[in-house]
Amino acid sequence: MGGHLRKRAALGATILLILFFAAQSLAQTSKETPGRITPTDATSRCLGTPRSPSCGAETLVACLTRADPALCRAVAAATPPRSGEPMQVEYVIERESLIRPEDVTEDMRDLDWYRPGYALVEMLHRACPATQAICDETWDDVQVYLRRAAADGERWEVVHWRSDTEPDVGPDLPEAFLRKEPASP
Repeated sequence: MGGHLRKRAALGATILLILFFAAQSLAQTSKETPGRITPTDATSRCLGTPRSPSCGAETLVACLTRADPALCRAVAAATPPRSGEPMQVEYVIERESLIRPEDVTEDMRDLDWYRPGYALVEMLHRACPATQAICDETWDDVQVYLRRAAADGERWEVVHWRSDTEPDVGPDLPEAFLRKEPASP
């Protein structure tokens, strides 16, 4: 009988862990409970360990927010210069998708950052001084393109990223993701 109770206790503990991690992942997918990265803390528990595209995108946001060389190296990103005032970022992961061969249209074939097997993480983010309790800035769209690291195949590294506030450096959305209007007669 004791073995049966231990198995039930182990099953209960496993279910609680699954619910805990599921709740953590939901925290980053809603504007009501966005993910947050401050100079010293974060809601994400995978920063610096990019074993999924979402964790890679979150690590990039932390790299840029904190100008932390170790976080930047973890996703193969350049460390930005430190800004004067410490900042915090709130973010929401809207979609994570794997780029399939049929997603690569003729106009996208020559782009180094848009390849089958790469991942696209689409997020919203807003930045404000770390001294503010809540960011009240407008949300900005961000796209992060990642690939599996060649060295180990378990890590994801950033190959390109763009945000709405930097339209000159970012790519246009691929035709495959745009809604086509019907042709007029």
